[in-house]
Amino acid sequence: MDQNSSRSKKVFRIFFSFQKERKWLEEMAGEGWFLTDLAMGSVYTFIRGEPKRMLYDIDRFSLPKKPDLEEVRHKEFFLEMTQEMGWREVTHDGSMTYYFAKEYEEDGVNELCNDEDSRRYRARKFREMYNLYAKKLVFWGMAVLAADIFLKLFLKNFEETKQVAGYWYNWFALIYTCLGNAQAVAVWRRGVKCEKELSMTRQEWEESVDPATHKMVRKLILTNRGLNRFLSCQAAEGWILTEVTPVRYFFQKSDGERQIYTMDSKYLVNQRRKAQSQRKISDNKDWNGMNSDWEIQSVHDAEERGWSFVCALENRSIIYKGQEGKVQPLNDGRYDNSLRSISLVGEYGLYMILCGIVGGIIGFVAGILLE
Repeated sequence: MDQNSSRSKKVFRIFFSFQKERKWLEEMAGEGWFLTDLAMGSVYTFIRGEPKRMLYDIDRFSLPKKPDLEEVRHKEFFLEMTQEMGWREVTHDGSMTYYFAKEYEEDGVNELCNDEDSRRYRARKFREMYNLYAKKLVFWGMAVLAADIFLKLFLKNFEETKQVAGYWYNWFALIYTCLGNAQAVAVWRRGVKCEKELSMTRQEWEESVDPATHKMVRKLILTNRGLNRFLSCQAAEGWILTEVTPVRYFFQKSDGERQIYTMDSKYLVNQRRKAQSQRKISDNKDWNGMNSDWEIQSVHDAEERGWSFVCALENRSIIYKGQEGKVQPLNDGRYDNSLRSISLVGEYGLYMILCGIVGGIIGFVAGILLE
């Protein structure tokens, strides 16, 4: 390609998915535009050439503050390996994310990370990058807020505080902290999504975003009965649940037999054990729900009755599926109208609600006593 005679252009694009970015770069190459540089993570420079079917992929190379010899040489070894596979380094951005390209080969290796272990290792590197960025945002937000509190508490009077910092700093500290923490949550969530998609093969990712075979539904469901009704209706239309968050449900198209669902929890497991005169599963040290004893028991109970594990939510509940007419009830029907509060708001959300209620009561009582 004669770069001197080819035309170049810059394109501003923001991507929140590396897989979507890679697909877009390949579409640009199919139109005769080839990536040469990337600035600020969003300004792409392309050069004009003969349209080709290209493949793009990424990896990152960043050293810790005190790298060992293996970490120093990792990049050199990796680049030598990629060259042997036909990949060439195109450019990198400010976060040390490197972009590689090669022409498509019908029988060649068309994945930069072509085995499960290497994909997981790469995905973990990107997740750690986002986690570190999120921690920095939280740290500086807390630092600004701490400085504001210091000015108010340790200076002699409010007038002196106003002279030193002014009213503007109070608002600046509040807005900066709120926006910084919100951005930190968004960055952390992007890291989770990035790790998930980079752990997939190209084909697996394309299938996961194909609207003909996968979909996501946002819905607020308050009871187990309502959840089962909603999932059963989806199953009747051929959509099988694969993953769930408090208000988002992910489905995959299936032509199999109709599925029904049930939900189990630590409380319900212990209710079954109580009915059988067995010891309650409890761990006073397990504040965060990390002890899997009840979940192991739940899986055993469910499988004995013909249910299959679908997914868990917040370490507090598990959803199972089974073929209609071939499974036995896991729990008494009277529990189907119980609220899914812990599953909906999450553990920390529940703590915040409880703290807010307690704080409101204390403030109300204090206000009455101080009048």
